[in-house]
Amino acid sequence: MDERRRLFKKIFIAVIYLAIFLGLGTGVYILFRPTPVPPPAPAPTIHPIEIIWSQIFNIGANTYSMAAKIRNPNTNFGASDFNYTFSLYDTNNVLIRILTGKSFIWPGESKYIVEGGINLLKAPIKAVFEIDNPNWREVLSFKGIDLTLGNINYGKGKSGSGKFFMVDFTANNNTPFNLEKVYVSAVVLNREKLPIAVSSTVLENLNSKERRFFSIPWFSQFLGTPESVDLSISTNLWETPELLGQ
Repeated sequence: MDERRRLFKKIFIAVIYLAIFLGLGTGVYILFRPTPVPPPAPAPTIHPIEIIWSQIFNIGANTYSMAAKIRNPNTNFGASDFNYTFSLYDTNNVLIRILTGKSFIWPGESKYIVEGGINLLKAPIKAVFEIDNPNWREVLSFKGIDLTLGNINYGKGKSGSGKFFMVDFTANNNTPFNLEKVYVSAVVLNREKLPIAVSSTVLENLNSKERRFFSIPWFSQFLGTPESVDLSISTNLWETPELLGQ
């Protein structure tokens, strides 16, 4: 009987020691365990720039303009630059010219890309527009900038002026910053709101609070009857970073 008691006592003492050691080990682990690293935030979803349309416009003998309308569906991301390509095809679907360039786009912006004065021996009938390598930049709560167009008038050029059609406008830089380059594109639309002519210009050194009158002319006749015009104005936000903090 005494043997059994001594055995139980030994077992009891062993259990006590085991509990003490386990408790100490757990405490040391809790005290010195590494801080858990939170999982990385999921990557934001960035949608590709949408191409609304691309088209060729005959502006004279063997001379053409190309244009595309694009839209950025992302409201918190803009592209400070991207590459674009116009691939031009003839009636046999043979590639006859590739035009390349660079541009940018604001968050949520719709704009036109225009290439003018292209001389071609073969008449193109199709322009395929592609965008590559957009350099996406996050711009939270972007509300646009106060860069506007006003006093827009359009119509036939005056007799003897050599101008077939004119679009007049005032570019208004209402921001507190001088802008080195401001891009204006004009699209002439017919009754069905389809584009029948395009052109663009660059206004250099548009100062803060300046209102600059300007005209975009077409010197050659184009097909279709003009019913309205659509103009866009833009500047590269990332060339004037202060604009992003307005």
